[in-house]
Amino acid sequence: MVHSSRCDADPRLENRVTTPQLRERSISYDVAVIGGGPGGFPAALAAARNGAKTILVERTAALGGAAASGLSILGFLDRSGNKALDGIPQEFMDRLAALGGAPGHFWCPVHNSISPVSSDLVKIVAVQMCQEAGVDILFENELIGAEVEDSQLRAVTVFGKLTNTRIEARQFIDATGDGDLAYLAGVPFTRGQEGTEIMQPSTLVFTVAGHDLERLFAFLDEHPEEMGIKEDYAEGYDVDFLRKTRGHCFIGLTDLVRKAREAGDFSVPRNQFIHIATASEKLLTINTSRVTRIDASDPVELSAGLETGYEQVLEIVNFMRRYVPGFEDVVISQIAPALGIRETRHFLGETRLTMETLYSTETTEKAIAQSAYNVDIHSGTGEGIELSVIEKPYGIPYNCLVPQGVDGLLLSGRTISVDSTVFASARVMGTCMAVAEAAGTAAAIALGSSSRVRDVNVDELRKKLVAEGAMVPA
Repeated sequence: MVHSSRCDADPRLENRVTTPQLRERSISYDVAVIGGGPGGFPAALAAARNGAKTILVERTAALGGAAASGLSILGFLDRSGNKALDGIPQEFMDRLAALGGAPGHFWCPVHNSISPVSSDLVKIVAVQMCQEAGVDILFENELIGAEVEDSQLRAVTVFGKLTNTRIEARQFIDATGDGDLAYLAGVPFTRGQEGTEIMQPSTLVFTVAGHDLERLFAFLDEHPEEMGIKEDYAEGYDVDFLRKTRGHCFIGLTDLVRKAREAGDFSVPRNQFIHIATASEKLLTINTSRVTRIDASDPVELSAGLETGYEQVLEIVNFMRRYVPGFEDVVISQIAPALGIRETRHFLGETRLTMETLYSTETTEKAIAQSAYNVDIHSGTGEGIELSVIEKPYGIPYNCLVPQGVDGLLLSGRTISVDSTVFASARVMGTCMAVAEAAGTAAAIALGSSSRVRDVNVDELRKKLVAEGAMVPA
């Protein structure tokens, strides 16, 4: 057989060789929500239900953000055990409960309340609710550009599967957590804690199966000093509370952690072990990982943080098996698909909520959501947690959602304009969901009146939110 050389190849084939190109497309919506976590999908729901053609862009393959990682949701009850959230957040929990994915809200002397959820059902129910409302979802697309003209955000570009998609919209909502859209649009911001710029640590949570909680509780009966929270505000936080409370968060085993550290078996920069109930009694979420001294808005540092997180997961599992009674046979059920980020950028809005203005008349009268969680600051350099009790819910004014210098954009979730201390309370998922509902509703109102989002009538917005089931102060 004679083989042709390259010079004998059919020259017509050369014309068929082309350089592959990225696909380009352009779409248009009334409202575009960037980010599908607790600060995002409720905003898309609220906007769509109020008549806006809405798209929700999510960088991963699931909606729900941290709620899809296995963490329980905080913020539904206040310090006295009274309900602090309703509307879309409660509707979402009711939908989960109907599928066995949320056993209820449980009062806690440390966290005020714990609301366990099924991480996988979170993903399903969030999509179902968006589909029913007519929200278009674009999964696995990353924000890469923003177009601002005459201080008006006109369009964004997202990238996924070799396709650049340009999205024009009349209103945008930044629910990216780190505020990537606000950053690209040029909204001013600060970083981390006031004065130091130190950021609260990140965490890589994971769930385990094969535990025996009663054996742990029996150990705590014999060693009550291993209940980790001894402050006065935690009165009643004991083994009996853990036994009778289906949805609880255990913090403790300080001596066991110390012994493991002295033996070289525990290097995580945390002085206590934490497990959190899930919707299934067969699964526990472990929130003991602590990744310090990284800026998770930087891709290199974020990647390094994930590497550290994976190392910590294995170390924590080995710690449980060797040191924790009832956890000798635990196995990993799931590792969160992303690093849990507590803090990065803080954006500046028309109003910045501070501890000094938390309960002012103006704050209350302009509030479009409320928060009932405590101020919970995790050390970004050490092992500890600084917790300050919030005795009653406080309001989040609408102008905390309105960024300085850019029109056509609202902040949602943990991107809202608050100081770093208030942020340590307002960052939790329940509060983020309530803020998101307000953001989506405000965007729809602005569209209906052909006004800027910064000019939305706050009294009208508050009345509409209450009419739709949400809770706002006063």
